Amino acid sequence: MRTLPSGSDYDAWVALLAVTSRRQQARRHLRTRGPGVVPALRRGLQHPDPMVRSSCAGLLDQLMDDASIPDLVAALDDPDIRVVRRALHALACDGCTQGECRPGDDLFVPKAIELLSDPDPDVRAGAIDALQQVAKRDPSMRERMRELAERERHPGLRQALRGR
Repeated sequence: MRTLPSGSDYDAWVALLAVTSRRQQARRHLRTRGPGVVPALRRGLQHPDPMVRSSCAGLLDQLMDDASIPDLVAALDDPDIRVVRRALHALACDGCTQGECRPGDDLFVPKAIELLSDPDPDVRAGAIDALQQVAKRDPSMRERMRELAERERHPGLRQALRGR
């Protein structure tokens, strides 16, 4: 049995996110350590394992600081859709973040709109979710989403863009 890293070796805890049997324990540990883990989570967005990158984006959703915003924006170009969806959510959602950090919508909305053209409906659904969060703050986004709905091929996603 592998021993666990020291409590403050956050990079080692991030690496444990790649181990299925340790993933939940690592998430819990990192989530409860507060802002000190954020630099390791930001580095984790570059990990070769997409599960680690996705987990780090999910944890940054709760622990985001100003320095992590560019890393989350960069994660919108990740080849793994789970990472993209988690990064979109982290950037758009006001309800999850524990701190006062709130990225400007202009940093990610153009990319979210671009992702509405992705061939993968899961990516488009993630973009719609993010844009729906923005529409709660910016009513003009609701009209923009209705316009974008005309290009959507999937009936359920088209309805989500229309706000139904």
